[in-house]
Amino acid sequence: MDTIDPRDFRPEKTAPVRSDPPGAVKAMPSPREMHHLHIYADKNYDAMVEFYQWLFNGEIVRVNPNGLTFISYDDHDHRVVILRRKEGEPKPARFVGASHVAFAYASLGELLFVYQRMKERGYPPEYAVNHGNSTSFYYTDPDGNTVETMMDNYAPLDTQNYKRHYQWSEYFGKMAEANFDPDKMLALYETGVPDTILIDREEVRKMCADGRL
Repeated sequence: MDTIDPRDFRPEKTAPVRSDPPGAVKAMPSPREMHHLHIYADKNYDAMVEFYQWLFNGEIVRVNPNGLTFISYDDHDHRVVILRRKEGEPKPARFVGASHVAFAYASLGELLFVYQRMKERGYPPEYAVNHGNSTSFYYTDPDGNTVETMMDNYAPLDTQNYKRHYQWSEYFGKMAEANFDPDKMLALYETGVPDTILIDREEVRKMCADGRL
């Protein structure tokens, strides 16, 4: 019986929607789309998965053992994620409801422009990470809600197959290995390092490991 090799589903090259050279983005950009929503669930986890899969005529792309079900209704890797909150865990401040909303931008240049403007206003991101399929910055709004600004690193179907087969596989490594320093990312971008390199998780992992990111 043939087995799937997750490495077959990691595209050879990144494919941003648009490549903006340094200085090309001169005004605060707007998202190109609302990309996905994460929703907390407790004892109703299974019912929530069924509800949203049915409501959107969606497909379960991936189920993680730690309690995340990724649902898509088009060629994107996910549009809705249901997160299980196990009974007996300390109850967080926002136990049931939205975890975060993600907004997709067209280029790394746009993401970094937003990062600069948000930091100037006193809203630096909580962290930034390359998920493999996407590059993301996570902010906290004044009311404590989390908002993600992100871009897809590959074409939609490639991101979906990446999540389905490669992300969290034995070859992927730990997610935090690609947590990067936004200031270092900005500096590399402004010196002309191609965005196709800066959004490649394998390259980001190397640069994080040696201190460049």
